[in-house]
Amino acid sequence: MSQVLIIIDLIEDIIGEQGLSNSSAAETKTRDIINKSNKTAQYARAHQIPVIWVKVGFSDDYHDIPAGSPMFKNAQKLGALKLSGSGCQWVKGLDVQPQDHIFIKKGVSAFTSNKLDQWLKQHNCQHLVIGGVSSLMAIQSTARLAHDLGYQVTVLEDLCAAANEELHRQSMQALQGMATISCSTEWQQS
Repeated sequence: MSQVLIIIDLIEDIIGEQGLSNSSAAETKTRDIINKSNKTAQYARAHQIPVIWVKVGFSDDYHDIPAGSPMFKNAQKLGALKLSGSGCQWVKGLDVQPQDHIFIKKGVSAFTSNKLDQWLKQHNCQHLVIGGVSSLMAIQSTARLAHDLGYQVTVLEDLCAAANEELHRQSMQALQGMATISCSTEWQQS
C-alpha cells in the first residue's frame, strides 16, 4: 500500500508569531512542530514516500472563500490568508523541497477545492499520514474526509497542534476509530 505524507497549514498567518489568524502559534512552537515536520519529511523523501504540503489561501478580493463560513469571513475582515501576501508563505524554517508537492485549499479540509484526491488516486496512494495545524480544524476535517473517501489514515499527533493542549488531546481522541493516532518516531520505525 502506497503511503504519502501530508502536512497542512504551516504558514505565517496560522502559526507565525505575527500571523493574523495564529491561535495555534504558541502550541506549534512549544510542540516543536516545524523541526519535527522537517525531520519527518526528510525521512519520507529518503524512503521514496511523497511529501505533500497543503495550505489554505484566497484571492485578494476573497471571491473564493466559502460563502457561509464565519471563520473565513473573519479572516477576510482581518486581511488574512491572501495567497498574494506574506501570511500565506510557508513559516520560516520549514524545509519544503522542489520535489515535494504543494496543494492550495479553499476551506478547512486539505481536499477542499483542489485536485488532491485525484492526485492521490493517480499515484496509488492509499495510506495518508497526516500532520499540521490545527488539530481541531484542518487535521480533524482532513482525516474524516480521507476516511470517508476510503483512505487508510494515520495522524502523527506530535506533528499537530491546536490553540491549547486540551483541544489537541480531544481532537486526537475524537479521531480514534477513523484514523490510527501515532507519532513520527513510531511511524518511521514501522
